[in-house]
Amino acid sequence: MDTKEKFIDYYEVLGVWPTADANAIKKSYFKLARMHHPDVVGQGGGDSGDGEQASPDFKLINEAFSILSDAVKRREFDEKLKQKTGGGGATDRQEADKRSAQLAFEQAKTAMKHNRYDKAVVLLKSAVKYDESNPSYHSWYGFSLGVLKTHLHEARDSCKRALEMEFYNADYHANLGFVYHQAGLTSTADESFEEALKWDPEHNVALKYHSSKKSGEDNDAKGLSGIFSFLFKGPKKEKKDKKPAKRRRPQRAAKN
Repeated sequence: MDTKEKFIDYYEVLGVWPTADANAIKKSYFKLARMHHPDVVGQGGGDSGDGEQASPDFKLINEAFSILSDAVKRREFDEKLKQKTGGGGATDRQEADKRSAQLAFEQAKTAMKHNRYDKAVVLLKSAVKYDESNPSYHSWYGFSLGVLKTHLHEARDSCKRALEMEFYNADYHANLGFVYHQAGLTSTADESFEEALKWDPEHNVALKYHSSKKSGEDNDAKGLSGIFSFLFKGPKKEKKDKKPAKRRRPQRAAKN
């Protein structure tokens, strides 16, 4: 008989990632607790609402919160999480890390949409930490650093790392060009923008910041949510062909 207890990832139970702060954990807990509370789910087994017959999900949610809301218990759990390697455990951990990275990236896109690049940098750095194999995380991390004009060498290296993994991506070339642009290296930036335009002749970032193509408008790093709207929108909808208007026959003049 297998008496080995199944390892439970409490972060996954509450739908947060391991770097979530106490407020994020509490917010997620209350949301889930309300959804799974016995009084809400209305279990048909004669539940009196006293919690004695609470659903397994509700019990697990409370168990996760009791661990993650306690600093000492959470630290002990984090250590167990780190030691969870080998066999299926390593695979599970890798999948959990990828989910955490994707969650951080989605939040970073929202932050960039609202020009909160300071927040985006933190989130994208976490995404890279949890999944170094995704070139998109590296490129947009470097780009966000470029917007803030901070750690530009690190920004450049992150963008280059993305291109090493996916050289044909026009966005990644444009992001590298933007970092060089922010560093004042115009000719080097133009080389990256030109490379981006080879893969996508209508790339809006490359066209906007290339020194020989930009217009007289203000080309600073503000208001970039409009330029990078492709991050937040789905595929373009095809326009339906308009039906040709029916031609009216000319009316004949009335006979006298």
